Amino acid sequence: MKTVKVLLASYNGEKYIEEQIDTILKQQGVVLDIILSDDKSTDKTLEIVKEKYPQIKVSQNSPGTGSAAKNFLKMVSGLDFNENFEYVSFADQDDIWMPEKIIKAIELAQKNNAELYCSNLTKWDTSNNSFTELKKDFPQKKFDFLFEGGSAGCTYVFTRNFAEDLKNFLKTLDSTNWKGFSHDWLVYFFARSKNYKVVIDNNSYIHYRLHQENVHGHLNKLSWRTIREKSSEVFNGYYQNHIKNYIQYLDKNSEAYLICQQFLKGYISRNKVILKYNTQLMRDKKKFLIFVILNLLKF
Repeated sequence: MKTVKVLLASYNGEKYIEEQIDTILKQQGVVLDIILSDDKSTDKTLEIVKEKYPQIKVSQNSPGTGSAAKNFLKMVSGLDFNENFEYVSFADQDDIWMPEKIIKAIELAQKNNAELYCSNLTKWDTSNNSFTELKKDFPQKKFDFLFEGGSAGCTYVFTRNFAEDLKNFLKTLDSTNWKGFSHDWLVYFFARSKNYKVVIDNNSYIHYRLHQENVHGHLNKLSWRTIREKSSEVFNGYYQNHIKNYIQYLDKNSEAYLICQQFLKGYISRNKVILKYNTQLMRDKKKFLIFVILNLLKF
């Protein structure tokens, strides 16, 4: 059976973490080694894990990293490659995994010779106990990694080789002043910009819990609040901020670098880039249309 390191990030997760860990432990066809990194919780998260799951390796960040993204990547940076494992998986503290989640990821990655796997999700709105698909498996585009991630990081499973190269890349990363820093987008950016193959599964093996304490969960609900918040982010330079950070990790002779450079120059240059590369920038046509409209309105 395949051996997998599961990197579980926690912060004040006492309400949900038992249910999540129980579904991780029920994974079929794989041997798991769970590592939990707690970001200075003030509730009983650590007490619960240490008491009920003594097999889990637990550490606490002091001071806390300040975000789940930085917590996850700190765990990647701390991976010991003298240990025996073949794959790495991210895990949030509040989701529900189907028993076949990891083995299906590995099987599809192997079938497609992919180093990074991600997938669709099933949104679980706990306010009304409803379940709907969050589609991420639109066909990949040549430069989509400059403007979006592959999926939610909790779906990511990647090879040992990829993890080792990612760890080395993180030594060069400075996210100190990176507003809205996202580990799932960064990992996808790293994969695609370094020509690693990525597969996005059209199946979902995870119930992605949406609740009031989610950091970003509400943004996956279709509502006027979401539309207003996402529009406001774009008008306040959301894409410029991220591209300004990503561009420094691109080959200056690459077309991707040129796209970023032109996008940052100003209104006319930015929209010329969008017009020229239109179908190559985002996977979801509806999302791209909104992207076009908002960038036309942003002066």
